[in-house]
Amino acid sequence: MTSREAERTLMFLTLTGKIISKLSSQSLPRDVCVFYDEVIKRLFGVCNLTADIVRLMKCQDRILSHLAAKCMASFVIYNIGNNIGSNPTWKASFIETFQIAFPSCTLDTHLWALTEVMKRVLKLDCVNKQEILIKVLSDFESSITSLYAKLLFQENPQNTHAAENDRDAAEVELSVCALLDLVEVLVAARLWHGLCSPVQRLAFLQTSALIRLTLSNSKEFVKKRALLLVKRILVQRAGEEWGFAENHSKVHDEEYPSDLLLMAEAVLQEVEAGWLRKFRVKNGPSFFGGNKVDGELKDAVMLRAVSLILIKCLEIRTRHVSTQGAHCAFDIRPCLMELLAFLQQQVVQVKEVTHLCSWILVVFADQDDDLIESAKVLITLYLHQKSLSSSDPAACEWGCNPHCHFILLLRSLSFDHTVLLDFLISNETCFLEYCVLYLKHLHSHWQDFCTACCHNENSDTDTHTLTHPHFSEASVASQPHDDPKAKVAGFRPSLVDYECSEDSEDEDRMRKNAEEPVAEINIRKKGEQAVSGSSDTPKIIYTTSHESLSEKVVKCLTDLRNVINRLHSRGLFPYNPSSLLKLLLDVETKGHLKNAAQNK
Repeated sequence: MTSREAERTLMFLTLTGKIISKLSSQSLPRDVCVFYDEVIKRLFGVCNLTADIVRLMKCQDRILSHLAAKCMASFVIYNIGNNIGSNPTWKASFIETFQIAFPSCTLDTHLWALTEVMKRVLKLDCVNKQEILIKVLSDFESSITSLYAKLLFQENPQNTHAAENDRDAAEVELSVCALLDLVEVLVAARLWHGLCSPVQRLAFLQTSALIRLTLSNSKEFVKKRALLLVKRILVQRAGEEWGFAENHSKVHDEEYPSDLLLMAEAVLQEVEAGWLRKFRVKNGPSFFGGNKVDGELKDAVMLRAVSLILIKCLEIRTRHVSTQGAHCAFDIRPCLMELLAFLQQQVVQVKEVTHLCSWILVVFADQDDDLIESAKVLITLYLHQKSLSSSDPAACEWGCNPHCHFILLLRSLSFDHTVLLDFLISNETCFLEYCVLYLKHLHSHWQDFCTACCHNENSDTDTHTLTHPHFSEASVASQPHDDPKAKVAGFRPSLVDYECSEDSEDEDRMRKNAEEPVAEINIRKKGEQAVSGSSDTPKIIYTTSHESLSEKVVKCLTDLRNVINRLHSRGLFPYNPSSLLKLLLDVETKGHLKNAAQNK
């Protein structure tokens, strides 16, 4: 094909795809819609455009093949939306390409096209979505299963497509990433629509292939893609960034809990076999296959993923064994100590601290959802371990004291109750679940909380000199310094001036905030300086108050209860917080009783 012919073909594919998209959107005037519909019927009927697009998808020009794939995906969705029926031409091409499983531009294009079809089906507004998904997947079950094994088990000597040079390696890596995208969409279809087919169970039943991929010679972006897929499956967030979770609740099929347990068991077996001792996190985050070297700073995304994967697998395992009785007791401490050893090897900041409970803030302080999820999981693990023995499990020795985690979280936020309120209003984290779980535990173990406060009060230097493994001077310089409040460590402007809620203008702002939960709550702006402890700012925060650590925590929770109460009484809180208010009041009462006893 000459350059002029290629240009004309690209324009034709773009125009055809645009016509199909307009028809599918059903936003055209009736006469235009009739005309476009006639055009599409002629192109894909008499002219047999499907066969031509299939041939273009197999060409080695990536731009041309990609546009052909986009056009094909649009046509398939148009077919589905109009109940025209399946087209054997494109299905035959996809099955043949997947069965050959040769890493190439052709394979990447076909994987992308099927992934795009699945994404669009998941976003369709129709009642028979599950039936459509079953129909689309039924033809590709065996071919995708075979492809998964051939691409991910590269160490298998029977695999004839192992990379022999850099170019082959690049082709394999691109094809693996394209396959992982498809796998995530398949898992999302299972998670949000309760659809379970053999191909959708691949990631659960063959988890070891994903874990071992992180130890291969592949580029960092491939390892990260595999690791993030495992993480998203375990925390049940597959497909969230594509919007599949909107207006849907999780629908678990009968096999889902057992498959999730199989995945957790596979990860823990790999850890026992030495995965963490072999896995290395390179300096600097990976960008499009390369690395941006930034001194000794580690790729925080990888550190968070490894940490959350392991503790989530432990949680799944402990929940299973708790149903099996005492004879199946499971000690989580060796695995957590293995994780701490890994973090100490990879992150200097974790190695230097003497209070091991600080690791959670070091690793997760830059990612709110992961931080709160991890804190919630660690409470569950602590309670499980405590149930195995009547004696104190000395949780600080293995970094799992829930009181320390909560205290350190509040300290990193400078005990600002408005940030906690923002978390409670936002749907970006599971903070409500975490808060309720912790407050219930606090109610029954107040003395342990007091002990943790004393322990953290005596180790101020440790918790205030932590620096994040992904924190750099550039990010500090990028923060605005015009506002004098910005110079105070831990200052974070809240969504609303809650203290001035008597004014009608602020009341309107609170009502708007309650109706539209905040989209992004970022601890970093509030916590980085408070945790890293610059030379002058701690004086502003910690020397102006003579309150003990426990008093600061109680005061923060008391302020939180007051503002929630005020908002709820005006009908401005987005849900009924009665249970939460009761727990907060209990903390406030216990705190006052303790202070009164001390004053005597």
